[in-house]
Amino acid sequence: MAKMRGVLGAIDGTYVPIKAPQNNPHAYINRKCFYGVTLQAICDHQRKFTDCYTGWPSSVSDTRIFKNSDIYRSCETNPAQYFEQDQYIIGDKAYPVKRWCIPPYIHRGNLLRFQTDFNTVLSKTRQIIERAFALLFGRFRRLRYLDMHRMDLLPATIIGCCVLHNICLNNVDELMELYEDEGRRYVHGDEFVQGVIDVHEHDNREGEAFRDQLARNLIHRHRN
Repeated sequence: MAKMRGVLGAIDGTYVPIKAPQNNPHAYINRKCFYGVTLQAICDHQRKFTDCYTGWPSSVSDTRIFKNSDIYRSCETNPAQYFEQDQYIIGDKAYPVKRWCIPPYIHRGNLLRFQTDFNTVLSKTRQIIERAFALLFGRFRRLRYLDMHRMDLLPATIIGCCVLHNICLNNVDELMELYEDEGRRYVHGDEFVQGVIDVHEHDNREGEAFRDQLARNLIHRHRN
């Protein structure tokens, strides 16, 4: 993806607005002050979803949802099943540093130049998942507000739209840019991260060393 070699995809979460649930409705109110569930997704450079996970109340942080997802458990157990050497996914600061998952450096006022430059490139590269979400909401207007009584059917409905999204991308669509522009206003994420220490308590040294290597290699290529 873009200038970052080895990136298999970008991960993020977005809120899907829903009707107020009958059971425990307060759990579904997010920081945008509406009821919703979170859709966590990974997409490739073509905006196709390669993994989707949904159903959690949108009051729950992206960090917690990620650590309870199937993809997290699978990658922690057997990363070689999904990633070849030097391959990884990228996310925002809500995601932990792993050998296979690379978020930006946390800015505490002491970042070096190569680290801030890396953050800039990562942020630009990660925009692909935001574009994928925008296209999803632009094309499938029902996702802008799911008026459903049965909460157990919400995940299947959302995942079904993601599957159709991928199928649509296999065909030429002159309205694609229009859908994406229209859908941007409906993409809502968990912009607040609860405590940098809590989020990154599961960071590992291998992941941090790999991120440093990626950052230094990126700067080296630009200089040459």
